[in-house]
Amino acid sequence: MSIWGYRVSLKLVTMTVVVVLLSVFAYALSRPAPREITLVTRGMAFYLEKGDLPNPVISLQPGERVRIVLRNEDRGLRHDFAFPSVDAALEPVTWNQSDSVVFEAPEKPGTYDYWCRPHMTMMRGKIIVRGAPASNSATIDSE
Repeated sequence: MSIWGYRVSLKLVTMTVVVVLLSVFAYALSRPAPREITLVTRGMAFYLEKGDLPNPVISLQPGERVRIVLRNEDRGLRHDFAFPSVDAALEPVTWNQSDSVVFEAPEKPGTYDYWCRPHMTMMRGKIIVRGAPASNSATIDSE
């Protein structure tokens, strides 16, 4: 086999491809699973799955991997979730449906907005990124 004019054995090319693929799989398997947060839409607001305060404040650590699951319980309305600071968004979800998006929190501590794009005047909350790099001990606050 010839690569850029050099003769290379097929065995070497195969071995290189296998090593690269194994490295990618090892990296993917070693990353912790994202923390899952379920937001439920009802009454034109976001709620935590086990919460009763509308449009909760969500606290994250810098770089923390998060999966937001959006479940729509508003009959007749379509809702979505958008977190523009990290370009994370879901397409609109109809009643009794759900979808999810995985993203990494911003590295820079601060306060960021999330919202439902069709209803952003009523359905919006804050994501606060605090402290040191990601750990599994992050909390969810409520306003």
